[in-house]
Amino acid sequence: MTSISAVVRNLRPLEGRAYIALIGFALLMNWRNTKVDELLTAFLAGVLFVWYAFSINNCFDVDTDSRNPAKAGKNPIASGELSMREALLISTLVAITGLGLALTTNEDAFAVYVIMILLATLYSAPPRLKARPVVDVLSHGLFFGGLPFIYGALIDGNLSEIESLLAVGITFYSFALELRNHLGDYESDLKAGLRTTPIVIGKARSELLVEVFSIIAITTVLYTLKPHLIVASSLMVAGRGLSVSSRTVYRIFDMAMIGAVLAAGGSVL
Repeated sequence: MTSISAVVRNLRPLEGRAYIALIGFALLMNWRNTKVDELLTAFLAGVLFVWYAFSINNCFDVDTDSRNPAKAGKNPIASGELSMREALLISTLVAITGLGLALTTNEDAFAVYVIMILLATLYSAPPRLKARPVVDVLSHGLFFGGLPFIYGALIDGNLSEIESLLAVGITFYSFALELRNHLGDYESDLKAGLRTTPIVIGKARSELLVEVFSIIAITTVLYTLKPHLIVASSLMVAGRGLSVSSRTVYRIFDMAMIGAVLAAGGSVL
């Protein structure tokens, strides 16, 4: 009998908290022009989307996760605690429920939600975009970056200039995060025969792209603030020049990016 624990762990709720917070933040930016029940419904739909994206990813990551000791214990399908059939059924129910809730929002927000579900599915399931160079990074940057923010921002039926700039910055930030994730899975992906972007272009070029995307991301977000604190976007380059470890630079940048997004979004609250 399938345990509730296995079902919950397959949704990976703790790992998805940052994406859930992103959707909640976008909704919060528009609370003045939206009814409370609409905000809550849209937020719940957003939560279900994030859970679906992680759940469907677990379903089709069994081959690589089983080769990676650090991830095998996090995937109840790979560990045998949850069958593939059960996991697919649960994923489908979560997606359908989320779509039903999103349908109660406006047409634009619902359209974005549908695209998010579609990209998250194609990313993990065949044709498995996450195993195809370039589109792996592009698709992830959209369905786990700019699109969730746009979905939340559109709850009032309007996308402001600041919201548009934030969406662009968050998208590039997600590009960088996806490359960082792939770099962390480099060895297991290589053994599994996957052709992710880092495997095709190499680690050095991928690390350089992480820096480029990161600088574009924070520069775009900081552009919404006055005075324009563009100089802060040199963090990644400074880290390289000072020979600071990439892990330390990433952590510093993550904190700077979160602070910039909160400051930019807070200016319209």
